[in-house]
Amino acid sequence: MPRVFVHTYRAHNNDWENDYYDFSRVPNKAELIALSSKSPWFQVELVVHIPFEEDLAAEIYAVEVDREKVKMRKLNIKPAIEFE
Repeated sequence: MPRVFVHTYRAHNNDWENDYYDFSRVPNKAELIALSSKSPWFQVELVVHIPFEEDLAAEIYAVEVDREKVKMRKLNIKPAIEFE
């Protein structure tokens, strides 16, 4: 399992959080990741592959996204009620 150094950004924190995670493969740009079952979703914005580090496959930078908005957009779901 590739070890990945993950940098996540949450707007309300106005700062980056950094930690190491093991993935089954390195996430690609624009993919969505969740770092735990209770974690918010993050969209990968940048992937830096690191072939020269033995214990690290890549660094990724990801920003928090609203999971409900993402699901509605990707699954083409219309809101039950629309306000104007």
